[in-house]
Amino acid sequence: MAFKTIHTLYGLQRMAAAEATGVPINLIQMAVGDGNGNPTTPSEGQTGLVREMYRATVNRVFQEPGNARMFTAELVIPASIGGFVIRECGIFDDSGGLFAVANIPDAYKPVDSEGAYADTVVRLQFIVSNAGVVTLMVDPNVAVATHAWIINNITPAYLIPGGTTNQLLAKESNADGDFKWVDLDGVNVTVDCIEDPQILAAGQTVVNLVTTTTRGLAVYIEGVRLRGDQWTPDPILNTRLTLAESYPAGTNFVAAQNDPYGVAPDPLLKAQNLFDVPDKALGRQNLGVDSKTNTDTFAPISEIAFFARDTAPTGWLKANGAQVSRLAYAALFAVIGTRYGAGDGFNTFNLPDVRGEFVRGWDDGRGADPGRVYGSTQAQALQNHNHFLPTSSGATAPNAKPSITDTSWSTDKVVNVQPSPGTVAMTVDGEGLQNTQNPPGPLGTFALETRPRNIAFLACIKY
Repeated sequence: MAFKTIHTLYGLQRMAAAEATGVPINLIQMAVGDGNGNPTTPSEGQTGLVREMYRATVNRVFQEPGNARMFTAELVIPASIGGFVIRECGIFDDSGGLFAVANIPDAYKPVDSEGAYADTVVRLQFIVSNAGVVTLMVDPNVAVATHAWIINNITPAYLIPGGTTNQLLAKESNADGDFKWVDLDGVNVTVDCIEDPQILAAGQTVVNLVTTTTRGLAVYIEGVRLRGDQWTPDPILNTRLTLAESYPAGTNFVAAQNDPYGVAPDPLLKAQNLFDVPDKALGRQNLGVDSKTNTDTFAPISEIAFFARDTAPTGWLKANGAQVSRLAYAALFAVIGTRYGAGDGFNTFNLPDVRGEFVRGWDDGRGADPGRVYGSTQAQALQNHNHFLPTSSGATAPNAKPSITDTSWSTDKVVNVQPSPGTVAMTVDGEGLQNTQNPPGPLGTFALETRPRNIAFLACIKY
């Protein structure tokens, strides 16, 4: 079966009109079809495809380099579109007319659910009588660059043209994309060689340098350079070295720093992560940072603090009794252990639970709160005390009413309040009951606890 592309009668008429009027043809859409399940043969009288399956905006229309009258129209079918066989193709102008139609070899277009994840590109070629009758179109809003086009066009030669062998690409200014090719000999490095001459004494092996250090140093005795094993830099002072042997009195000694034959280790190697900084304390001072050892003392591990926020800050955990990893929080576990709970007994341990609690200083042998174990909790309590009630003829507090009006009393009565565990009763000289009211509220209403005025903040523990 022959495969071909032909202009429809409508397309031929559009070309004739374009040549006569000078108004070019604008081809904007392409479509593919399956020919109703059968091969198709293009005909001039067609106004549409036999059975159209997909239509979209043309990706681009371009001229073939070797033939100015030959054009190629390109359609990209996304990976998500498919499930049909492509047998026919057509291109439409801005009036919706079928300009050219083609039959193509059967090609099944799968969908991504079938395991295919690639776009399909369909190209339709056609020839016109005059190259000026067709508009070359690339809409940046719909154009898709295919993988093959990128490989063939986006190359280093395309992106960064120019330059010669051994030249370097350098910034011309700080503006993006502003660069130029420069010659390598445009970079000059000047090193000043510093000499430290001295006269050795008889038996002298230790030399204290005056103007140089042992870094990048070459040592000469009477003009002869010593090998690296004939002298040793001091491990602490970089202005001192030790000779492997002594020389006669009056021997000429020269230490040459930055000498071409000197040895200088690489400073601040990346792999060392600043471990090779000679004076770490001075380095931290110059950077304005403190050491971890010192900063850990600012908030020691296991410190409990309160925060005016509802989340724990960095380096802290909520003191909520939660189980946490012994490995992840090894430093905290080493300090508090399983005092507040052993977690699962192997991998976790419990944090102290400070939620809703007042913190009281540990007695630690003082005797003000005897018998307390460190870290233990204490239930609420009210200290034993007495209240005095007046007789029926006695005076009362302003706006107060006596709870007992027994006129047989001849003296003031004593109310003995004993809030012992499990006891809510109070006796008046051994007779009757009285309720301690917690205003506001009806007589006989009790609060759940005895407490001072307070505010709730988030308790956290340092790890």
